[in-house]
Amino acid sequence: MTEPHDLTALELSSAYARRELGVVEVITSALERAAAETVGAFTTITADRALAEAAHAQRRLDAGGAPLLTGVPTAIKDLEATRGVRTTLGSAVFADWLPEVDDIIVTTLREQGLVSIGKTTVPELGAACYTEPDTAPPSRSPFDRARSAAGSSGGAAAAVGARLGPVAQGSDTAGSLRSPASACGVVGLKPSRGLLTGGLLGSDGLGLSSKGPIARTVRDAAALLDAMATARPVGTVHPARRSGFLLACDEPVERLTVVIADGSVSGGLVDERIAMACASAGQVLARLGHRVQRRDQPRDAALVAGFTLMFSALAAAKPVPEGREGDLRPIVRHLRATARAVGAGELAASVLTVQSRAAAWAQRFEEADIVIAPTITRPPALVGELRNDADPAAELEAMTLFTGNTILANATGYPAISLPLGWTDDGLPLGVMLTARWGRDDLLLAVSARLEHELPWHHRTPQGDR
Repeated sequence: MTEPHDLTALELSSAYARRELGVVEVITSALERAAAETVGAFTTITADRALAEAAHAQRRLDAGGAPLLTGVPTAIKDLEATRGVRTTLGSAVFADWLPEVDDIIVTTLREQGLVSIGKTTVPELGAACYTEPDTAPPSRSPFDRARSAAGSSGGAAAAVGARLGPVAQGSDTAGSLRSPASACGVVGLKPSRGLLTGGLLGSDGLGLSSKGPIARTVRDAAALLDAMATARPVGTVHPARRSGFLLACDEPVERLTVVIADGSVSGGLVDERIAMACASAGQVLARLGHRVQRRDQPRDAALVAGFTLMFSALAAAKPVPEGREGDLRPIVRHLRATARAVGAGELAASVLTVQSRAAAWAQRFEEADIVIAPTITRPPALVGELRNDADPAAELEAMTLFTGNTILANATGYPAISLPLGWTDDGLPLGVMLTARWGRDDLLLAVSARLEHELPWHHRTPQGDR
């Protein structure tokens, strides 16, 4: 018999509808697995709250008319304020923070019936592409515990990859949904700019960040996106389509132009196995009747430099209690110092540079309906490999080379998704990133669903379950 943790979110929903499983039963099982997890997925587990929400979800199901994902276990990224629940932001400085309010995404997922079992681990202030905070054990790839789950949604991706829950909420400023998805063998989707509200803080002000889903399957990611998109808009401009993303997975796809982008805007050398995975995805789409081309993806030093300054400014924007700046991690202090060393004019110039370079990239690929590229430039890094407390500037350079092309979707605002379409001989996941035009999240999900059908990964089991 299939165990509850092996079911997708949509399979759980169907099992609830058939009365084959109860919500309290499923959440209890998820909590037990979370308590025993070895991938550094959770900073805080909220067992009592989860069981109370599970009982409420069961009553909603029994009454009829409940949202699709009612009773499905999920988790909240530890950058999101959660009322009465320790929210550390991955930092010792905020280790004891108990927010007085829920952020909008937390409220939205609860209203949609999902049951959060805890807060997933993040790097300090979300400012690294690895997840090794002082507040919790490091997040690890479920497919090799010696390797990092990447970041900053590392705990969320590790939780989904380790089958502690079928879906989790994450966010993405420079690849923070997609890099962890690649490292953990799951799906990570950064939606179009403005599709999802930024929450109580609104937009990040620079247009780089977005909430988004992490899931084991494309359809689960689409279903969670539908749930997230029910949030009331707060100061954002939304694409025309704000619902029906699950339905989009089965909508007909006309003949598309697909471009495989070779290389990395960061200048990071792309591992040959990842390049082969991208080529394989292109071959599948060509076999399905789409026009597939290849094109060089040149290094863009101006884009990277401007984006880095914008990212540094966001790291510097978080208020830190007086006298605690020195308690931040070296990489965070470096980013904040970098931002504070420049004037408003230089920051504005970097924004204009990123906008112009993003427009140039969009023009370079203007005929493409879908662009295929590596998510990250190489297989998952070893835990501790990217961290360099003695030389944070060198650490930042290493992280930039590692993340490769992920910043493009944040700069352009385009939707992008990482799919585990490649695997090494020893079972490490290799993410392939697909990007569509702004507002075409539906097309992106439809193409992704077809690739999942042709190159399935659901049979791949994490290290601890083999």
